[in-house]
Amino acid sequence: MVKWRIFRNFIVENQRVMNKIQPLDQVRSIVATALNQTTKVRKSFQNFFIETMLLILTIYGKLNFLSMARHGDSCESRFRQNFKKKFDWCAFNRNMLLGTSCHIAAVALDHSYLPKSGKKTPGLGYYWSGCAGATKRGLEILGFAQVVAGVSDARFIFAEQTLPQKSRGRTPFYLEHMKDKRDNQTAKCLRTIYDHKEQLLGISGILVGDCLFASYNFVTGAKAVGFDVVSRLRDDAVLHYLYTGPQKGGRGRKKELDGDVDIHNLRQHVFAEETLDVDGESVTLFSAAVKCKSLKRKIKAVIADFKCGAKTIRKILFSTDLSLEAAQIFLIYHSRFQIEFLFRDAKQNTGLDDWQSTDADRLSFGYNASLTAVNVARKIADEIQEQTGRRLSVASVKKVLHNASLYQHIKEFIEGQKSGNPQNKQILTDEIPPNLLFFGVRDSA
Repeated sequence: MVKWRIFRNFIVENQRVMNKIQPLDQVRSIVATALNQTTKVRKSFQNFFIETMLLILTIYGKLNFLSMARHGDSCESRFRQNFKKKFDWCAFNRNMLLGTSCHIAAVALDHSYLPKSGKKTPGLGYYWSGCAGATKRGLEILGFAQVVAGVSDARFIFAEQTLPQKSRGRTPFYLEHMKDKRDNQTAKCLRTIYDHKEQLLGISGILVGDCLFASYNFVTGAKAVGFDVVSRLRDDAVLHYLYTGPQKGGRGRKKELDGDVDIHNLRQHVFAEETLDVDGESVTLFSAAVKCKSLKRKIKAVIADFKCGAKTIRKILFSTDLSLEAAQIFLIYHSRFQIEFLFRDAKQNTGLDDWQSTDADRLSFGYNASLTAVNVARKIADEIQEQTGRRLSVASVKKVLHNASLYQHIKEFIEGQKSGNPQNKQILTDEIPPNLLFFGVRDSA
């Protein structure tokens, strides 16, 4: 009997908490708070932006201007006109960044392929698709996100589409080391980083990326801009020990190197060994300051032993900041993969692949809006977890918001808030009202 009372009280209390949850109001509050911290935003644009975030997180199916006009209160032309405007996504998303009280934060960057057909879309070309493992025709964006060492989460910052642009004028100082001064992929990344330098440095001075960014051109350019780089080297990378013995007197260059590094036969007196527990698995790290031939600089190399089934494999991580600890470098690179989940959630739930336009500015606004909506959904998930103890995915949050939107639409119909007379109460009958039955439905051509 006592157990039944405890269980019943738990159900009643949980129901009270659930009744207090107003997810649509939470979305409006989160977006409005972030907009208030973004300078030069008009009231009309604030209302439009809040409506856009709500529509992205409640609409199922293809997401475009026409579907948003069918489900929202604005016409299609209003979405087209406002998507053309410039917006500071960095300042907006900084309000939803992860806390870094006792951890090290980094800025993760990665490219994402977007499938696209047609002939008039700007930036259409052939790009590498990691899922397909091949080059495919479509679009590509470069995304930036905040990751925290040892935390399995990420927050989107901003994204830019890869567009063919001809560089004019003098070569920037951060590209002078490159032999190929054309606007290649590395040069475009460095230009984007330099354009948002102050905002990114306000988040972290560490850039983390996959093997694509472990090149001399990128690392040297990033260091010139003011960033350190954490990434992974190839398994056959050439590393040299640093000479620390006595130097000969007289003329000539001082001795700098002391032999090649064999990652399978390390010098125990040079490489420091430590064990790290990651997700319940033990990882052995060997770290030392060495010279990298391909990067042409001294780096902090971290050789990590992973257990892959019955085998043990070794990977070479590195940092251009020699003061970082081995565990910090490993955890920062381990958290880098969280940016991939941002792209996944945006493609599956917030319509990252759906935007259609022949204008580059409208496409850029749509890509950033879809990825920002993932930030808002994860923020809502955190608040729901605090209130109920349930941890929801982005897909589950969208389902909750969709249900709340549908309930709100029916509630407004019953209470007569849409009519001229608020006292005109509607009564639900067996005959479904047309505005509810055909809500969001599109006529055939």
